[in-house]
Amino acid sequence: MSDVSQSGAGSAGTGSRRLKIALIASLALNLLILGIVGGTMYGFKNHPPRHGQGRGEDFGLMGLTRVLPPERRKEIRKQLKEDRVTLRPLMDDIGVARRDAADKLAAEPFDRAALETAIATVAEKERALRQAAVQVFLGHAGTLTTEERRMLADWWRKKSEPFRRGKDAKKDEKEAPPPPE
Repeated sequence: MSDVSQSGAGSAGTGSRRLKIALIASLALNLLILGIVGGTMYGFKNHPPRHGQGRGEDFGLMGLTRVLPPERRKEIRKQLKEDRVTLRPLMDDIGVARRDAADKLAAEPFDRAALETAIATVAEKERALRQAAVQVFLGHAGTLTTEERRMLADWWRKKSEPFRRGKDAKKDEKEAPPPPE
C-alpha cells in the first residue's frame, strides 16, 4: 500500500514541476513577443522609413502639411483628399493588375511569358499613377507661397539624407553648419 501512495506522490511532484516549467516558458515567450512588438513600435517612431519605404510621401505635399500652420494644413489636406478621389481608379487598376500577376505566378503549369506580361502591366499602371500624381503635385506646387516651397524643399532634402545610426549620426549633427537664415 505504501508503494501506491509513494508512486502517486511522485507523479504529483513531477506534474507540479512540469507545470512550473510550462508557466516559466509561457512567461518567457510572452515577454519575448512584447519585446518584439515594443521594439518595432519604438523603431518606427524614432526611425521612420526612408527612400520610398513608407506611405509614398517622399516627394509629396503631405509631408509639408506637418510643418504648416493649422489653417493652411487643413486647406492643403482637403485638396489632397479631393485629389485622391481622382487618383483612386488608377490605384484600383494597380491592385487588379497585381492580383492578376499573383495568379499568373501561382498558376500550374507555370507560364513565364504570362507572368512577364502581367508584371509589365503592373509596371505600366504604376507609371500611369505616378505621372498623374506628378501632375497633381505640379498643380499644387504652383499654389504654394515662396516660403511654403522653401519649407517643402528643405523637407525633401532632409528625407533624402542617408539614414545613420549611433555615433555617426551624432558626429554629423555636431559638425553640420548652422542653417542659413
